[in-house]
Amino acid sequence: MKVFISSVRRGLEAERDYLPDLVRALGHQPLRFEDFGAQDLTSRGACLGGVQEADVYLLLLGPTYGGEMDDSRLSATEEEFNTAAGRGLPIYVFKKRDITPDSAQEAFLSRVGNYQEGRFWTEFADNAELGVAVTKALQGHREPAPPFAQQSLSRAVEVPWRREQATLPQPRDHIAVLEVHVVPIEQTILRPVATLGDLATRLATDARQQGFFGHGDALDINADTDNAWAIRNDPNHRSGWNEASTDPFAGVYTRRDGTLSAFQALPRDMLGSLVNEADLIQRLTVLLRHLTPYLPEAASITTAAAIDPADTVVVGDPQTVGNRNSGHMGFGRDSALRAGPADQIATTSLAPHLHEVARDLAARLIHALRSNGR
Repeated sequence: MKVFISSVRRGLEAERDYLPDLVRALGHQPLRFEDFGAQDLTSRGACLGGVQEADVYLLLLGPTYGGEMDDSRLSATEEEFNTAAGRGLPIYVFKKRDITPDSAQEAFLSRVGNYQEGRFWTEFADNAELGVAVTKALQGHREPAPPFAQQSLSRAVEVPWRREQATLPQPRDHIAVLEVHVVPIEQTILRPVATLGDLATRLATDARQQGFFGHGDALDINADTDNAWAIRNDPNHRSGWNEASTDPFAGVYTRRDGTLSAFQALPRDMLGSLVNEADLIQRLTVLLRHLTPYLPEAASITTAAAIDPADTVVVGDPQTVGNRNSGHMGFGRDSALRAGPADQIATTSLAPHLHEVARDLAARLIHALRSNGR
């Protein structure tokens, strides 16, 4: 994160020399007039250009306003402040304690204090107090999430639906499985086939740490020339005919092109599974969260989801599974319900907007179920 340090130098020499090292120690890049060096720009242009590049603006206020520009009749510091405010940058203000400001600085202090109906500043006496205040501000700062904006697909994409991957382990019973996929829009560099085995091990390790799998669960950890996967599957799993059960079948897999997939069996009883929009949103959000550490090196992605097979799935309250005596029976049709790719989003938008993505996919699955009379 680029942090612009704005102030006059006179009366704040020690603070301006101290802050850059602190900002670097916090893992950020400081920007200030002294560091711009020789440029084919006026010093004024270099400073305002630095504000344009910054992610956060720190304003130090001392006793002196500074020299005014001939045209704007404003100091360089106030011009920098105006530029930061105009860009909508996060602005953190620090005022030196026990100062006697000159008349121009007094007016600037009044304006800063009233900016947007009142802007609070933190007062400091020395570098130690300033360091604590700046550290608190930068550590508490959170980058705003990129907006959730969907666009039409720029090209057709292929979704690696789970049952079409011949080498992936499959459950023994006829159970409904919810799956979700994240597919890059732009072409990406293919992973070497030789690395897929190590990737499968990483998928398993991360999924255990995140609680997707139990640490004692037996997993199929493997790869072929296209996919790497970690899958939990117990073909001997059985449940009573009149009780709710969640088959342990679940997994994550990824293709060489960066496409990511996760799936998990839905709870069921002798009559099948019940889903509603709220339940699907929660489940899809969890599945997507397990994929975000592996997002592809692509600017845009699309998502898809499915319930496969879906012939014993109907819309209803999932909490009643195992406590009902009537429902839809449809064994044998082996149908899949799919919400294929419909739009694309920025890759960086997925992690902060998991709920929105999950909500869209869930709504499309529920619509498809109802369209089929479920």
